[in-house]
Amino acid sequence: MVDPVTLQMVRDVVAIFGVIAGFTYYVLTVRNSQRTQRQQLETRQAQLFMQLYSLYDTKDFMEDYAKVSYIFQYEDLADWQQKYGIHTNLPAYASWARIGRYFDGVGILVKKNMIDVNLVTELLREPVIYSWENMRPWVYEMRDEMDTPEVWENFEYLYEEVRKRHPQTTPYEDLPSTKVVARPEP
Repeated sequence: MVDPVTLQMVRDVVAIFGVIAGFTYYVLTVRNSQRTQRQQLETRQAQLFMQLYSLYDTKDFMEDYAKVSYIFQYEDLADWQQKYGIHTNLPAYASWARIGRYFDGVGILVKKNMIDVNLVTELLREPVIYSWENMRPWVYEMRDEMDTPEVWENFEYLYEEVRKRHPQTTPYEDLPSTKVVARPEP
């Protein structure tokens, strides 16, 4: 017959191993769940970014970007309104607004960590930098004139984040294409 003390000890050891096995299973399950969630988040971010990129990679967007970044030239807000304002040149205004709103939206997604700023920087670096640097004077004057400091603040945030990661990108003012004297009007 088995000694009751030995039997109790065996039961205790089995119970301890059961608890250890259960705890180990729990830890492994939690780690696996975290890894799966991280992969799902990265996948969703990549999908969202590719949706944004597919909009960027259209003929219409490229035409708007070219106008805003390379063709539209202005001295100040009054000059901009005369050349490209909603009442004087609706197609030009629409191009301007689409680019600003697009990058403002991307800036919101970056600020909220919904997409990785490094993805944006890798594929959209020049468009973000050159659009903002050409639009910045208008934005700053618009903010002052209308007392609306939030105008395209997320676009500016995006620009600053991209610029931090690529300070060596040629500034807009130094681009050869911005030194052209005569530019066609849109």
